[in-house]
Amino acid sequence: MEPADPKTSRLVDRRLLLKLSMAGGLAAVVSPPGVAQAQDAQPLLAARPMPIVDTRFPAEMAPGVFVLPDKRIPLVPNIGIIVGREKVLVVDCGMGVENAEKVMRLAGQLAPGRQIVLTVTHAHPEHGFGAQVFKPDGRIYYNATQRDYLQRSGATLLDGFRTGVLPPTQKHLLDGVVLTPPDETYDGAQAVLDLGGRMVEFRTWGTAHTPGDQIIYLPQEGIVFAGDLLEERMFPIVPLFPPMITSGDIDVARWEIVLNDIRRLEPRLIVPGHGNLGGVEIAEDVLAYFSAMRSLVRAGGRSVSDLQSEIRAKYPTWENSEFISPALQYFQQGA
Repeated sequence: MEPADPKTSRLVDRRLLLKLSMAGGLAAVVSPPGVAQAQDAQPLLAARPMPIVDTRFPAEMAPGVFVLPDKRIPLVPNIGIIVGREKVLVVDCGMGVENAEKVMRLAGQLAPGRQIVLTVTHAHPEHGFGAQVFKPDGRIYYNATQRDYLQRSGATLLDGFRTGVLPPTQKHLLDGVVLTPPDETYDGAQAVLDLGGRMVEFRTWGTAHTPGDQIIYLPQEGIVFAGDLLEERMFPIVPLFPPMITSGDIDVARWEIVLNDIRRLEPRLIVPGHGNLGGVEIAEDVLAYFSAMRSLVRAGGRSVSDLQSEIRAKYPTWENSEFISPALQYFQQGA
């Protein structure tokens, strides 16, 4: 498949693309338990649907650029498949061997005969713990900071998801997972990968949502794959869950820099880590949330319960309110 002609791409009505991505997003969302329950050794997502990636209906956002929508199912990321003449790039593969195998098989069907390259937006289990299935024939490529974080904390994340995030009926999804390092990494803030007639940019800022977050940017098509730097109509995941993830693994101030840099790219389409596709308004909403959270905490004089209620009331349509509490804790630490 040839890369999109930029003039043709601009004619595509983004609202139509959003409808395509939202078609699978009608699954019911069960009210989650509080974070306090998770810290008492109850699974964080105890009542949620099985996090299985649905590979049946890839939506083509531009010629040769596909998205597998998450259907708003927790622990299922939005997954990208980007086709060039020589290589096909997979952006995230889901959690566990079975999900990754399905995604790899679809990439082979969409781009027969091309080498498959996997990249992972960040080193959290639901995005890339299953990468092993892309070896030995495929290649794994991302930045050195993310590689170092996976080496340092991968086993802790794997165990933490088994014991503190997944309910008993879902723990099998991590069976057989082998932490798999990349074949190649890039240093510095940017890199470019030529898929054959299609150039893909990788950008990283260091630690934001996690150490080594990266976005995948298609400049010709104006598409950004943002991972969990962005969620759409969901409370942003500030993943302060010690000892699995500590405040040293998060930097919201840098996260805000990243979001402003994404805004300056003026992308036609943003693929968030979770939720529906959209434009720069997704980044603007997350920036406003961080600003509101910081202001409330600095004002003081209110209990944690009151702060949680006020934030929840301010964003009545947002999902996953279990992520309010760790964000409050992060900002209360003076970060």
